[in-house]
Amino acid sequence: MSKFSSAINNYLSKKGYKTFDPKAVLFDMDGVLFDSMPNHAVAWQKSMAEYDVRMTADDAYATEGMRGVDTICSMVKAQKGIEISEEKAQEMYDEKARLFALMPKARLMPGIKELMSKIIDDGLKIVVVTGSGQRPLIERLKEEFSEFGVTEETIVCAYDVEKGKPNPDPYLMGLMKAGGLQPWEAIVVENAPMGVQAGVAAGILTIAVNSGPLDDKVLLDKGADILFPSILALFDNWDFVMRKDMKSEMEWIANWQAIIDHIRKYKRNPSKHIQEDWRMVNWLKYNRKVRNKGKLSAFRLHKLRQLHELSCKYRRFNKFTYANDLLDDEDII
Repeated sequence: MSKFSSAINNYLSKKGYKTFDPKAVLFDMDGVLFDSMPNHAVAWQKSMAEYDVRMTADDAYATEGMRGVDTICSMVKAQKGIEISEEKAQEMYDEKARLFALMPKARLMPGIKELMSKIIDDGLKIVVVTGSGQRPLIERLKEEFSEFGVTEETIVCAYDVEKGKPNPDPYLMGLMKAGGLQPWEAIVVENAPMGVQAGVAAGILTIAVNSGPLDDKVLLDKGADILFPSILALFDNWDFVMRKDMKSEMEWIANWQAIIDHIRKYKRNPSKHIQEDWRMVNWLKYNRKVRNKGKLSAFRLHKLRQLHELSCKYRRFNKFTYANDLLDDEDII
């Protein structure tokens, strides 16, 4: 079992779910789809300085994913000890958005379109869940990712919920926009502590992609089920996340069991001289080649040794001896 399967099993155990059956992937935007966090950090620092509020780049990364007005209210309360109105916070956020719009266009995260292609090929839906309310970014989402089904109806932004991240509301809304799914039917992909906390609170398997300067521990401490250093790393391991490795192992076991059952039923080994046996003989030949290359797992090698022990009971010195050649001591052990 891969470490990813173990992580998914731990998730199911913690949440008390019986199954993991993903039908959608819920993506954060900044730092996941777009490499935009450096621009956001600069815009936050410059805009807040105009209102005598100190905000560092680390603050920008630490609060990423929250609604902008919530971030501003929190910063003002912490530094000035006062509560400002949402209208005032919106005014300050509008200035931040203005400065952000003047900055160079953020590039797409490397590997994101390739990952989305895999997701669509696997029959899953894509939803974007962002704490941003900046209209140009929403329009760019629809433009860049329209081929993957991203539309106004599959985007959750700051103005779609009253409580933003780290509350679960944005991702619960994402489940609704994905087709009214249950938490175990989706995957969250996040890069920010607040976003990870929101995904976990919504009960969804949450993958952290650490595309910023934060320590991995920060994201893991917020409850991330799986962590990758980049979108490209997630792309490379997507099949394992989808447990395709488990499906492959189950298929292998099914083929192994079919030969075991055949030998027990007919009291002989599969033969190349009998057409109905060809599939089993070819499977044995393939596994011998894998074994000879040193690429057969310890588990599979152990199962083939068990098959060999059973095969030895039914050796026949006639036309049915071929499979014995595939299963002799030198081949398997």
